[in-house]
Amino acid sequence: MDDLLHDIQDRGAITPKLTAVRLGDKALTYGELARRIDEYDHVCSAHGMSQAAAFYAALMNCLPTLADIQPLESRMQVIGEVEAWLGRGRGVAAPARTHLRAVS
Repeated sequence: MDDLLHDIQDRGAITPKLTAVRLGDKALTYGELARRIDEYDHVCSAHGMSQAAAFYAALMNCLPTLADIQPLESRMQVIGEVEAWLGRGRGVAAPARTHLRAVS
């Protein structure tokens, strides 16, 4: 998870307007995701929570349609696919889903 978060922060600084992931009609940029992770990291750290918690909170904030996915197991699967997609450049293969794609 640390490598993924570091990669997102780097991409957010270098190419903030580059789309990181698209879910449905919502495109999430690296800049937006990096900012949200940083904001949530301060809150999570103050309460003894991990950076992973900040990542998941940022995803839910940036992609609010995730909360609409039911049942919970399906939502967690999509979140896992988003995480895998974001980590694909680090040698982690993303599962194929038609509603997740990169946009350049």
